[in-house]
Amino acid sequence: MTSLLTADEIAVGDVVTTKLQKLWGWYLAGGIISVLFGFVVISYKDVSVNVLIYFASAYFIGVGIFMLVGSIGLIKHRWLLAIMGVLWIGAGIVGFVWPHITTYVIAILIGWSFLVFGVVDIVHSLEHRVMPHWWWQLIRGIASVVIAFLVIRHPGGTLTGIVILLGIWAILFGVIEIIGAFSARHAVRDWEALKAELDR
Repeated sequence: MTSLLTADEIAVGDVVTTKLQKLWGWYLAGGIISVLFGFVVISYKDVSVNVLIYFASAYFIGVGIFMLVGSIGLIKHRWLLAIMGVLWIGAGIVGFVWPHITTYVIAILIGWSFLVFGVVDIVHSLEHRVMPHWWWQLIRGIASVVIAFLVIRHPGGTLTGIVILLGIWAILFGVIEIIGAFSARHAVRDWEALKAELDR
């Protein structure tokens, strides 16, 4: 029986799964750090503008580095992920260099960053529907877009509210990265099993 996968899909799947399996430890570490960061942010009692800016800036830089590493070896959209990584790192540096920006500005920065990240996640997940567990990335993308709209629509909201949304997003990002890391650990095996099943 003819395979339901095209030659291009098989080629992309082979490369992506090999890369994922090599980097599974990196995804696991990033996920754990993100979850811990999220809980620290949410549990922080004395929230000030500077605290929010430093939290957001540190997280932007961390996610930016994560994206740059993740872009290495990708076949599709490598440049997009790399550009996003650079932009997130740039946003983080702006926050540290210019700590006197207003809550409104940092909220808009957070909101638009999450919106772009969410849209890219959604598009990327839909393009890789043949991959195992692709829908985890879709869930993260949708959640990112929802949080982005909440922040953008109410940029003058309370510091506590913005910090909580930032913490929730960090925890969500981390949990999905951890789940993805354990899936990536056996990505090649699962991909070969999927190809064999579709070839029957």
